[in-house]
Amino acid sequence: MKKIICSVADVYAYDTSDNLIFEGNTMLNTSMENALSSTPVKGGKGNALLFNYYHSGELTGSIENVQWSMEQMALNVGSTIGTGSNIWSSETVEVTAGVGTIVGTPIAFQTTSLYAWVTYGDVESERVAVDGSKGFTIADTTYSDDLCVTYLEYSAATRYLTIGANIIPSVFYLVMRADIYTDETMTTKAGEVIITIDKAQATGAFTMSLTSDGTSTTPLSYMALTSRGTLTGCTTGENKYGTIQEYLIDANWYDSVVALAVSGGDFELAEAATVLPTIFAIPSVGDAFVPPYSDLSFAATGGTTVDNTTAATRSTITGGGTSGTVTVTITESEDVDLTITVTVPA
Repeated sequence: MKKIICSVADVYAYDTSDNLIFEGNTMLNTSMENALSSTPVKGGKGNALLFNYYHSGELTGSIENVQWSMEQMALNVGSTIGTGSNIWSSETVEVTAGVGTIVGTPIAFQTTSLYAWVTYGDVESERVAVDGSKGFTIADTTYSDDLCVTYLEYSAATRYLTIGANIIPSVFYLVMRADIYTDETMTTKAGEVIITIDKAQATGAFTMSLTSDGTSTTPLSYMALTSRGTLTGCTTGENKYGTIQEYLIDANWYDSVVALAVSGGDFELAEAATVLPTIFAIPSVGDAFVPPYSDLSFAATGGTTVDNTTAATRSTITGGGTSGTVTVTITESEDVDLTITVTVPA
């Protein structure tokens, strides 16, 4: 089966409290790049290459959303989204003999004086003083018609971001899900590639392109930070940047399994003694893993018996005083099996 990733990924970003920051399913670009530096170690006759020391690994990516996203931009500037801000408003006002009244509530701009800016007739912009009743008078006191007035006012519903001079971009958990198709069916989605970055930090660098013949997209570039592995005794888990998973819709865990094995191999078991065997599935490619025990079948011969009532966890094998065997098969794939020899201690 040939598998092909098609188009862009859907993107999900979460904060450290598992809150969904944004969901992006209208992406133009969801690219990712892994970089690695190396230092050659050379010596001996001919200064031959003896070893390569790999280091300074970096995982970076870029996300570009065709839609405008305040949440996505907030990660870039390391800022939270606020509500309630001063905005520029325009409204049509009817004036009589140059006098009109604004419906909205203008506020002062850069000075303590209250002004508005009007456009009418051949006048492109005229600053007018606004009184306490929101009234104003234009220069042409003979003008009686509609005009456009622009002013600064407070809007309780407006959301805003502050771009600080000293930006510290946000850290977030990133999930990207891209569709997989196969050569067996190019018309139906076969599965997904799921990419997770445990600690992604926005770079803070972005360009907003506002052009007369185009639409603006929302960019977000990020770099992965090291995520610490789980401590196990004196051994630390491997540091990592992220994980790439492949999920096929109609796949079974045993499709690529070529053999089963039991931890410790064959064993001795006295009469009435019990053991809970640990079974491993061995795939054709990749590491061995513990399969779902509920998908396995156990059968015993000789004096050995098996209690399958605990199959959802691990079946109990009980010694019967004579040697015997236990056969383990994958219930839905009986071609793969394991025979465990159980002997009686001398």
